[in-house]
Amino acid sequence: MVIALVSLKGGVGKSTLAVSLAWEWMATGLKVLVVDADLKRATCRLTAEEATERGRPSPTVVSMGVSLAQRHALPALVSSFDHVVIDTPGGDEEMIRAALRVAELALIPVGQSAADAWSVMDTASLVRDMVNLNPKLSAALVLAKLKPRSRLGLEARRSLKPAQVHILRAQTTDRVAWQECLEAGQGVAQYAPESGAAVELRAMVTELKSLHRQRSTR
Repeated sequence: MVIALVSLKGGVGKSTLAVSLAWEWMATGLKVLVVDADLKRATCRLTAEEATERGRPSPTVVSMGVSLAQRHALPALVSSFDHVVIDTPGGDEEMIRAALRVAELALIPVGQSAADAWSVMDTASLVRDMVNLNPKLSAALVLAKLKPRSRLGLEARRSLKPAQVHILRAQTTDRVAWQECLEAGQGVAQYAPESGAAVELRAMVTELKSLHRQRSTR
C-alpha cells in the first residue's frame, strides 16, 4: 500500500502518524519505505537518524521533492516494498498533488476544533480532484490529537460528514507518548508498547489493513 499523509493545514500530526505507522509495519516484519517530502522539517528523516544513533532499527527513509511522482523516482521503487508512507508538508499544495499522483490512500489527519473541520474540506476537495488523475486513489479522515474524555471528538465526527470522506473509527488522543516518541527515534508503539497511544496506533493499523483489503477486491 502507498499511503500519503496529507493536509492543507499544518500542525495536525502528519509526521508523527507517518513515523508511527511505518515503524509499526516494520516491527511486524514488513519492508517499509518512508518518503519524507517535508523537506524543510524532515521529521521522518531526523527520526531515522536518531534511531541510528541509538542503535535502533528504522525503515528505509528517503527525501524527495515534487519529482517523486516521475516514473524514474518513487514509482520505480514501490514494487520493492510492502508499504510506502509519504509524509507531506502542510499547506504545500504542489507537493501534496505530487504525492497524491502515486498514492493509493490519502490519509487526512484532522483535529477536533471547528477550524480543523473547516480546513479539511479544502483538502478533501483537492483529493477528489486528484482522483481524476489517479483513479486508484481513495481517502480517509482520521481524528488526531483529541482531548481524552472530551465530547468534542463526537461533535467533530458529525461536523466532518460534509467532507464526504470515509472517517476511520480509530483515532488518536493527546497523550504524552505521541509527543515523545520521535525524539527517541521510534514510533509510538515501539516507544511505549503498553500505552494507550500504542493501542490507538495498532487499532489504526488494523483498520487500514481491512480498508485496503476491501478496496483491493473491488
